[in-house]
Amino acid sequence: MYKRFTLNELKTVQNTFLSNFYGILKKEHCMMASDLFKKIFKEGDEIYYMNRGDFTFRFQNLGNEYVLMDEREKIQVVLDEESKREFQGMVKNFVLKKEKVIWQKSIEQILLDEFHTGNYSTIWWKNYMVYDIETDTNIQNLKETKFLLAYAMHPATGNKMTYEYIDQQWLSAFVQKMLDFDGYIVGFNSIAFDNLVSIYSVWGSAEDIKKLNEKSIDLFLFVQAMTGKRLGLNKIAEALVNVSKTLSSWAEWEILYKKYIENDDLEALEKFKQYCKNDVRMTALVFLYFMHFKKIFIEWDEIAFTLEDLVGRSRQEVKATNHMVGQNMFE
Repeated sequence: MYKRFTLNELKTVQNTFLSNFYGILKKEHCMMASDLFKKIFKEGDEIYYMNRGDFTFRFQNLGNEYVLMDEREKIQVVLDEESKREFQGMVKNFVLKKEKVIWQKSIEQILLDEFHTGNYSTIWWKNYMVYDIETDTNIQNLKETKFLLAYAMHPATGNKMTYEYIDQQWLSAFVQKMLDFDGYIVGFNSIAFDNLVSIYSVWGSAEDIKKLNEKSIDLFLFVQAMTGKRLGLNKIAEALVNVSKTLSSWAEWEILYKKYIENDDLEALEKFKQYCKNDVRMTALVFLYFMHFKKIFIEWDEIAFTLEDLVGRSRQEVKATNHMVGQNMFE
C-alpha cells in the first residue's frame, strides 16, 4: 500500500523522497533526473533498485508517463510530460542546493490539523469511537481468550482526541457503553476478534455481538474488501501515516505479558498500556487518512472510494469469522 503524491504535496508534506531519489542519481553517476531516466529506461520499462535484499526504489515507463515509487517512504509519484519538467527542476534545485527544502507538515500533522477543525469529529453527524483490546495468548478459542485491557479514543469537545483506559474491572461497563452508543465503533479486525472477546468476557449474548457488529467500522475488512489483500495494521499505518507499533515482535510482547501476569510487574503493565493506546492511535490515524484522502494505492493501481464505501464495506460478512486469529499481529 502506498501514498500517491502530487508534486505540490511532495513539496509540502514531510518526506525524504527527493533525498532517496538523489541516492539513485549518485548510484547511476547521473547529474540530473533527465539523465537518469534516459539511462535506466534503456534497460527496460520497469526498473528495480534494492539494498540488502529490500526494494528501495522502482521506476516504470508507461510511454506518456513515468511512475516513481519510493519503497522506503511508500510514496508514489506519477509524472506526465509537464510534471516531468517540473520534477526535473525540483531535482536540479535539490542537487545544486539552490533551494532550501523545508518540509511543512507530516501526514499525521495534516490529518490532526483537519481533525482539530472539526471536519472528522463525526461521521454523517453521528459520533464514533476507536478501540482496541489486549488479551492473553490463547486466541484459538475466543470464548476462552482472556481480556486483559483496552483503550478507546473519543473525539471530544474542542475537537481533541480523548483516550479512555479500560481494565478488567471496568470491561462490563465499557461493553454496555458500546452497546448503548448511538454512533460507530471503529476498530481493526474488531468484528472477528475484539468485539467477540469483549462480549464473551462479560457473558454477553449472540444478540449483543450482532448489535455491536452492526455499528462497527472494521478497517481490516474494509481494506480486504477494497484490495482483496489481508494486510496487518502495522503495514498499513507505516505506509500511510508513518506510524508503527511500539513493540517490534511477538517475542517482546510475550515477555512483557509474562512479567505482568506472573510478577505483577507494573512497569510491564505500563508498556502494555502504551502499546494498546498506540494501536488505537494508529487505527484512528488510518481512519482519518481514509476519510481525508478517500484513495489507496496498491502497486500501480489507484482505488478510490466514498465515505459510504468506508462505512458500508467495513462490515461485510466473511466466510470464516476467525480470519485474523493466530495471524502475526506485528505485520
